[in-house]
Amino acid sequence: MQGVWSTSTVMSRAGKREAGKETGNLSRGRALHSPGGRVGAILENLAGAVAMAGGILLTAVMGMTVVSVFGRYVLDAPIPGDYELTELACGVAVFAFFPYCHAKNGNIVVGFVTGRMHPRYKAALDALHNIVFAIVACLITWRLFVGAVQKLADGETTMFLGAPLYLAYFPALAGAGLLVAVCVLKACCHLQALRQ
Repeated sequence: MQGVWSTSTVMSRAGKREAGKETGNLSRGRALHSPGGRVGAILENLAGAVAMAGGILLTAVMGMTVVSVFGRYVLDAPIPGDYELTELACGVAVFAFFPYCHAKNGNIVVGFVTGRMHPRYKAALDALHNIVFAIVACLITWRLFVGAVQKLADGETTMFLGAPLYLAYFPALAGAGLLVAVCVLKACCHLQALRQ
């Protein structure tokens, strides 16, 4: 009898865990995984990897800044071009974080207007928001591409180190392109939710 009770308890706990996982997955990334869940999962994983790379880049910049400041004030020998490296790395890191932030619904939302809205109206508003955001992200991606091609053709470099500027443009362009993909997929998810 005790064995049966233990088995049923374990099974009910396992069932609750599975149900919790399902609910967690829906609340965590429902908007991203609805149409073609595989595409949403791939995009979310890719956005996470890109954000992780951006975090590593910023951590490296932070370490370089600490070493440079220490060298400047203690040894009178700062890292040459530390300001230029910081500018380029921070520009790349910002675009590395955008897709993951949007995929995880991390953007700031003013809830006092939409808090009591009907879910259908919220879905419509979210779809509109993602469509507009996708258009803006497309414009940013296009201008980054134009800038990258121009910097590559001109051979423009930083003042002190002489580092080519296109080296920062192309990674930022990849992050902006990923943001466009996330926005489009989320817009499709919200439009699909409207039909249900």
